[in-house]
This record gives sequence, C-alpha cells and structure tokens, in this order.
Amino acid sequence: MVSKGAKVYLCIVTDGDKGTHDDNDPKERVIARRREEQTRAAAMLGAEVIWLGYEDGMVQPTLELRKDLVRVIRQVRPHIVLTHDPTVWFRHGAYINHPDHRAVGQAAVEALYPAVKKAGIFPELAAAGFAPHVPEELWLAGTDEPNRFFDIAPVFEQKMALLACHASQFPLEKARVVFWRLAEEAGRPQGLAAAESFRVIRLGPRTVDLLAAQFSSPGEPEE
Repeated sequence: MVSKGAKVYLCIVTDGDKGTHDDNDPKERVIARRREEQTRAAAMLGAEVIWLGYEDGMVQPTLELRKDLVRVIRQVRPHIVLTHDPTVWFRHGAYINHPDHRAVGQAAVEALYPAVKKAGIFPELAAAGFAPHVPEELWLAGTDEPNRFFDIAPVFEQKMALLACHASQFPLEKARVVFWRLAEEAGRPQGLAAAESFRVIRLGPRTVDLLAAQFSSPGEPEE
C-alpha cells in the first residue's frame, strides 16, 4: 500500500514494558527500547506512529480505550482500519492469541460501530473537532475466516527487514522460517507461493444499505 502512495498510520496501544525475556530488565529501559524499535520500523515503512501508552499485558476492551480509538480514527480519517481478529483464541496448534491483541481488536471493532460515525457518542470528541468518520473497510489480521489474500512473495525480504527492527522480540532466523511457512500455508489454497490473508468487512454510513446491495439480485420487487 505504501508503495502505491497510501498514507499509513500505526496506532500502538501499549508501552511495551513487558516486552523482554529478562525479568531484571528495568521497565523504563524496555519501554525505550520497544519505542526505538517501533520508530525505526515505522521509518523504514514510511508510516506515522501514534502512541496510546497503555500498560503492556493489561489491556482490556474498556470504554476508555474505545474512546481513544474513536479519537484516532476520527483524527486520521482512514479508508481502511486493520486490527487483530478478536474472535481468535488459538492458532496453528501452538499459539494462544495474546490477550492484548484480542482486547485491542475488540475495542477497535466496537469503536468502528457505531461510535466513529455518531457525534452523540463521546460528544466531547466532536466538540473538540474530531468529527464523525466512517472508514470503507475493516481488515482483521490473524483470522480463521480470511476472504482477501495478497501475494507477499515479492516483498517477503522487506517484511523480514521490518521484523529485524524488533530484534528484542524475535530471533530472526527462526522467525524467518515460521513466517515463511505461515505465508506458504495462507497462499497454497490461492495458488500463491506466499500470502497474507485478512477477513475484510465492508463498512458504510448505513449498514442496511450495504446489506441491501449485497443481497439484491435481478427479479426482486422494487419499492
């Protein structure tokens, strides 16, 4: 998307203070390291970072978080919002989905409907200049129900370069094997060497209009 001219914003919900394997690592040092890693990756990607600063490992889908995400969405006014699939608990027989990921995904979904489009929800945001906005699509990552696939074989090395920025989180050579196998698995049903997949939900000012357009067919009575 960036290569095609899209403006990308990364909303980082937590401060990353638990992002270490060393229990003696000072919290302030961990936060600074995680912020530096994310800043470097964002610069490589050409994205702008928005920090919310919630405590790592303790995120809940609260009204406070929902309000913060509504503010961010109204501020940047995106066409697409990409977040974690909050319905997924387990994947690949070896992975429990991080509770922060599920909580952020749930809060983001609940921010998108109906809060972002109604000035009467969190009216203080509208009063502060954050006018309602409806993105065109919601993309859920890490989903078990994908309906959109992208060939990433040509950009896989770029993906690994971005991942390498997060050296404190991933042993790169093992991560390379894991992410390539996952990309192969996602791409195989689509005839692709490597893919990333998402569950895409269309959004709009009125849900009934989207459903009517989706379900309409020739021969139905007209009003």
